[in-house]
This record gives sequence, C-alpha cells and structure tokens, in this order.
Amino acid sequence: MRVLTRAELTATLAHRQGLITRWNTTPAAAITRLTPLQGQEARAPFVALAARVEGFTRAALERALTERHVVKSTLMRLTLHLASGEDFPAYAALLRHSRMRKWRATDPGVDDEAAELAAWLTTPRTNQDIRAKIEAPDLWTPILRARTLVPLVQLPPAGHYDDRGRDTLFVKDPRPLPTPEDAAKLVLTRYLGAFGPAQKRDVAAWAGAAQRDFDFDALETVRYRDEAGRELLDLAGAEILPGDTPLPPRFLGNWDQPLLAYKDRDRILPPEVLPLKLTLSGDQTLTVGGRVVASWRVDDETMTIAAHTDFPTDGIEAEARRTARFCAPHARAFELVMK
Repeated sequence: MRVLTRAELTATLAHRQGLITRWNTTPAAAITRLTPLQGQEARAPFVALAARVEGFTRAALERALTERHVVKSTLMRLTLHLASGEDFPAYAALLRHSRMRKWRATDPGVDDEAAELAAWLTTPRTNQDIRAKIEAPDLWTPILRARTLVPLVQLPPAGHYDDRGRDTLFVKDPRPLPTPEDAAKLVLTRYLGAFGPAQKRDVAAWAGAAQRDFDFDALETVRYRDEAGRELLDLAGAEILPGDTPLPPRFLGNWDQPLLAYKDRDRILPPEVLPLKLTLSGDQTLTVGGRVVASWRVDDETMTIAAHTDFPTDGIEAEARRTARFCAPHARAFELVMK
C-alpha cells in the first residue's frame, strides 16, 4: 500500500480546494466542488470563494442565493453553511437521518411531528414563530428541533455579504430528499473529491454524523497510508500531487473548509499553530506552502497579518492587496502591517 507523505497530502489538499490555480466557474459549481461553505460568519463564504475563483464578485454569490442555486441552512455539526442547491437535499437527508435515529429511540411520535412541521413550514417563518409553535424551556431547543425535523433554508437576504441575521425567514426546501443511502454516497463522493485522501473518521467528524452512516464500499476507492501508518481512503483515479508542488499564499475565511475537514489536521495546521485553536476561534487565516502560518483582518484601509510562525514572504504582498481590495473595495489604498 502506497505511503503518502505529509507534503503530498498538503499539496493534494491545496489542489482539490482550488488554492493553487484559481477556478473559472460559478459560485454554485465552486461550492459543489468544495462542499458546503461554513457560514456562521456571513462574509466567510465570500472570502473563501474570492481565494479560489477568478473574477469572483459579491454580487455573483448573492444572485446565486436569490435564484436558489445556493442555499443557506444549518448542516454539518449543526452550524450554518452555504450549500449548492442541487446537493442540499443530500446533505440535509444524511444529517437528518443521523439525528432522527437518536430521537426515534426515545420519541415514537417524532415522525408525525416532522410531517406536521413540514406542512407548517411551507410558509416562511421566523425563529419567533418557531418558538411559539414548539414549546420548550429554552430558546434554542425549538430552533434546533425544527431544523433537524425539516430541511429548512433561509430566505435572502440571509447569506448576503452584509447580512446581520435579523428577522431571517425560514422555509422548507421544496426538493425531495434522497434515501439515506443515496445521500451518504453523494456526500462521501463530494467529501473525498474536496479533501481526500482521508480516514473514515475524518468524514464522520466533519459531517457530524457516525461512520456507520456511510457505506464506504459503495464507491470505487483506493487505499493509502500516511506516514503514521493510518489508512486513508480516496476516490479511484483522483490525482495525488508531488510533495514539492509550489503552493502560493492564500488568504482564507473564518472556519475555512480545510481547517475543519479532518480529525488530524497536520496537513493544513503545523504543530506550532495547533495550540492556538484557530478552528474554535474562527480567525481568518493565511496559508503559505499550503499550511496556516498567520491570521489576518482588514480594518478600513489596513490589512493586519499576525504571524504564528516563521514563513517566507514571497507573493504575500500581492495576494494581501488582492484580498484587501475584495474586502474593502471602496478603500483608496491599503497599508499592510505584519505583526
């Protein structure tokens, strides 16, 4: 069995994430390739796509949301994501199946409740409406219950760049849900295409589901091992890049995709950066050589880069200015501050 080095895994991840050569594609097609983008911070998916898609604009993603080619919903790990509209039913079905399995064990009426809620939520509702509908001793149990029982999406302007999440309307997505088996097969295909090679436990942890929710034999796959001897699964025929592939600097968004895709994150987070717990804080990050080396922010006309380890600065200024112009397009000029 072929052993893949850390450098090969890092280069392959960067390639599959569009972090070497930017793609010429639509927001929906990019999100299909990347899997749903973390959307807890409204601007994060925009920054993520700006790093990966040539000529990407805020208006392009907002138009995709308005036309339902992209939808905002609570998905992996019960957090907000932007998913491609075409793939959304599969993600929703997989995660609903995993959570419903636990609820059915203690609540025999949960399927009847789900059917009644689904009919009620064909009309757009606010969080306040849902709390009035589902009685609970706290504010968030009704919301999480509704979002689990029914495949809800948020109506625009939810998901827009300047969305602040006030008075958001939720409605049942009209597309039928696939079977749990078909859903798991599609999600696994998308995951490996975006993040593979990976361990079985990686996909389960990323999704917030159980390993038994996936039939790993349903796909044509190839097996590798990493340098620690762990078995890695990948799509048959998927390209593995050489470890010496040049990887340009990229400025990533809050909780960007590859930071959350694995249980063991060495291919994207070097050991000296791990103690900072950037996957919890959600800092915007800078990768150099395919791994996180710094955090960054843009305030008015200043981009501040806070280094977490030593790194070469080749190409940083040009990429920083490109990112800063995207985040603050009306600024006249930018000062770059390295801390």
